[in-house]
Amino acid sequence: MSYLSIKEYATKNKISIFNVMKMVKSQELKTITKLVDGKEILYIEEMPPNNHQILSTTSSNTQSLQDEVKHLKEEVTKLRAELNRLKVTVFKMAKKDAKVLKI
Repeated sequence: MSYLSIKEYATKNKISIFNVMKMVKSQELKTITKLVDGKEILYIEEMPPNNHQILSTTSSNTQSLQDEVKHLKEEVTKLRAELNRLKVTVFKMAKKDAKVLKI
């Protein structure tokens, strides 16, 4: 097991020192206190990442993401059709206005 100081842990995990202290106080992180040069210093136990949890959540999210992509593609198709319809309408109106102005 390796131990990191609060500042090292914050830097490594790209979070603020304040958030690390909150995690320590709520006991989300395992800590140990060591006496260094007459001062008590708090060290955080470095835990190896749990890859199994990440893989299980990504497999369940993959299906929902695929469904979302399918839904968004359908919506884009509908919006493009509506845009084309509006362009035609505007073009017809502009033609009609041009005829009125020429008279």
